[in-house]
Amino acid sequence: AENKVKIQQEGALGSIISLLKSPNEQTLIYSSEALRHLSMNAQNKEEIERAGALPLLVELLSCPLDEVQEHVAVCLQNLSVNANNKIRIVQVGGLPALIELLRSRNKKVQAQGVVALRNLSVNADNKVYIVDEGALPPLIALLSSPDEELQEHSSVVIHNLSENAENKVKIQQEGALGSIISLLKSPNEQTLIYSSEALRHLSMNAQNKEEIERAGALPLLVELLSCPLDEVQEHVAVCLQNLSVNANNKIRIVQVGGLPALIELLRSRNKKVQAQGVVALRNLSVNADNKVYIVDEGALPPLIALLSSPDEELQEHSSVVIHNLSENAENKVK
Repeated sequence: AENKVKIQQEGALGSIISLLKSPNEQTLIYSSEALRHLSMNAQNKEEIERAGALPLLVELLSCPLDEVQEHVAVCLQNLSVNANNKIRIVQVGGLPALIELLRSRNKKVQAQGVVALRNLSVNADNKVYIVDEGALPPLIALLSSPDEELQEHSSVVIHNLSENAENKVKIQQEGALGSIISLLKSPNEQTLIYSSEALRHLSMNAQNKEEIERAGALPLLVELLSCPLDEVQEHVAVCLQNLSVNANNKIRIVQVGGLPALIELLRSRNKKVQAQGVVALRNLSVNADNKVYIVDEGALPPLIALLSSPDEELQEHSSVVIHNLSENAENKVK
């Protein structure tokens, strides 16, 4: 670790970067790996960019040597943790070459390429550029990879990209829904968190509300309401909340057995989970038949308890649900 600083302080960066042009394969391998090591240091992330390494690193992403591709991809991945480098890597034309790595037959190269894109996709402008450069098809393909690591990292990139309004439409149009929904069965906790949050983002779009239901997501989403991970419960509850704005989905969520699990969320110790559960019920309770079903499923005791919650938001949403339910004649008595 200390040597990473000393090597830079002794002025070695320029010489090492020059070796990235070497015709000698071994020199290329060792110099690119040396930069990979040096790029782990926070200060070096800036110094390497200042020394003009980025264009050469991007060029080497197309090197015929897998080992060099891997070292360079990791180096760019390390550098892209830095906010300025997220911009600079794209400015020097890094996206097309990184996206091409997703199609590599070498799993290590694929993995490093997708992690570099994971870092770059945190930047708001990059969310647009990455999609414009054609990253969605290879990313969507990786969602179905038998390799859990590739699944996880590609799901994070899709998650990050789905925060952009236009991308919400494009991701669906590229046929990603089926693959994302399949990840809701993943045994990998991180994949589960990011795929459920990606669907949460996508479900904000009006057309996607119908497409997600058509793609068969509802039973899996309902099942995940009982997931032991609070984060997943919250994402799934918000997703169902978004979907339930659609009239047909108000019926379908109940048909696939969503009410008992949503009602159970009202008893959660996690305030965010409680809040999302009660808002989903607020939406569902607008439907005339659902006013009866919600009461029949035993929602009144936990809803009434929330009316006395010290949390104003929970008070408000539960009072709206009670208000909606009270429009039914039988519920007035109950």
